[in-house]
Amino acid sequence: MQEPYWWYVLFVKANTEKRVVNDVSNFVKANKISCEFEAFVPESEHYFRSKKNREMGKQYSKRPLFPGYVFIETNLPSREFIEHFAQYIYSSADIIKLLRYGDSDEIALSEQERQRFEYLFKGKRYLEHSQGYIEGDKVIVTYGPLMGHEGSIKHINRHNRLALIEFEMFGKVMSVKVALEIVRRIN
Repeated sequence: MQEPYWWYVLFVKANTEKRVVNDVSNFVKANKISCEFEAFVPESEHYFRSKKNREMGKQYSKRPLFPGYVFIETNLPSREFIEHFAQYIYSSADIIKLLRYGDSDEIALSEQERQRFEYLFKGKRYLEHSQGYIEGDKVIVTYGPLMGHEGSIKHINRHNRLALIEFEMFGKVMSVKVALEIVRRIN
């Protein structure tokens, strides 16, 4: 998408993310809103624990990175976005609210937050798994989007190949689980 563009985030009812993505996309088409637009649910790879799936060559599956959230990327500035979408958002049974920064009127993700997500997603709409090793008490990521972001890792579950990392979104810190395979430990 060409600059300038913004990301808006909808908080939706559990397990309605895909329906909301389809509904909001259909709303844009039906109302012939002329803008660049994409609704999506950011996903993260997760390791399959079942032997059957691994034997079929499926080691990782995708799950929502932020369950209950739908992201909208568009070239509409905040005021125009509200003009076009307010009625739809408030009348939808699946959408709880449009996220904002506290009590302010700012509804778009900050430039810094959006760029961090884009860096981690590497041009995709999902977070790939990462690989690394542990040296003493330190995690070193050698492959994947977490490379260089070891400081955001708060906990590692080696058995399930997961890392708990923290993101800042709308001024709040959110913890999410992402795939991180620790291939060895060096003492």
